[in-house]
Amino acid sequence: MIHYPILTYVSQFSPLLPIFAGFYRLNIKNRELILLLLYLIIGFIVDIISMWVIKNYWINLGLWHIFVLVEYGFIMSIIYLWQEAQKMKLFFMLLICLYIAFWFYAKLTFEPINGLYSITVSVSQVILTLSAGYTLFVVIGNRVQPLFSNKRFWILLSFVFLYAGTLMPTVLVGMLFKQPREGIFTIWSINWILTIFCNILFTIGFLCPQTQPS
Repeated sequence: MIHYPILTYVSQFSPLLPIFAGFYRLNIKNRELILLLLYLIIGFIVDIISMWVIKNYWINLGLWHIFVLVEYGFIMSIIYLWQEAQKMKLFFMLLICLYIAFWFYAKLTFEPINGLYSITVSVSQVILTLSAGYTLFVVIGNRVQPLFSNKRFWILLSFVFLYAGTLMPTVLVGMLFKQPREGIFTIWSINWILTIFCNILFTIGFLCPQTQPS
């Protein structure tokens, strides 16, 4: 049995913070936070299943291939809903459709589901980082309430940190698997630390006053 660093377990269970905060602030009228809550729950379940339930490497790999697409759909849908200009809504909807088409093309050709998924996940993270960064810039420029009490600020900031910060380890994932386990754990600590930090930001976002304009 593999013995993981303590940081792994802290990172793996850190989504429970924003999940509990999301249920505490649950408001069925707020579609964006519902989507974020569902994404966090699905991500947490997938992580637990892949680490503790499924022992077959190839089944786990296929599961994460699919989760890349699911994650992209959820996050881009949140960003889409937060666009104020109609032309930007159309632009982000186009990005969603184009990436879905790209993902299916990749799985059928150069990046099959029984291999590594570094290309599709890297493209996804670049798009998510730029999209969240642009929307964060708009939110900061158009704010009508104190920035630190604006849920969009904290959630978008978390997206930027998470996807920009974990991009390099994701791109190099194929090389990392060739390294000794201790080396992989050391490099992957970046992902674990960022996951914990971003889940704290998600929690702050959920706990921001929901009755104020965003």
